[in-house]
Amino acid sequence: MKSVERERGGAGDVSRDRECYRCDRDVAPARLFRLVAEPPAALAHDYQTAERFCCPDCAAAMNLSEFSERLKARARRGEKSPGR
Repeated sequence: MKSVERERGGAGDVSRDRECYRCDRDVAPARLFRLVAEPPAALAHDYQTAERFCCPDCAAAMNLSEFSERLKARARRGEKSPGR
């Protein structure tokens, strides 16, 4: 899981906002998480790889924040998330 901004080397995406697939809120592309679900080889003939974009709030609701060492370190220091 990578934010769209990190995926593009920190340059971000200058295109217009995009909707989170879970909550339908418009979100700046630099704040979106790209979620990719790839089926295991044994199921690849029945399922395709799926890609969705979601906002930080929905990523947190799915407990995806556990994958972010930087986020965990900031929480341990008692810092708030940027943009909040």
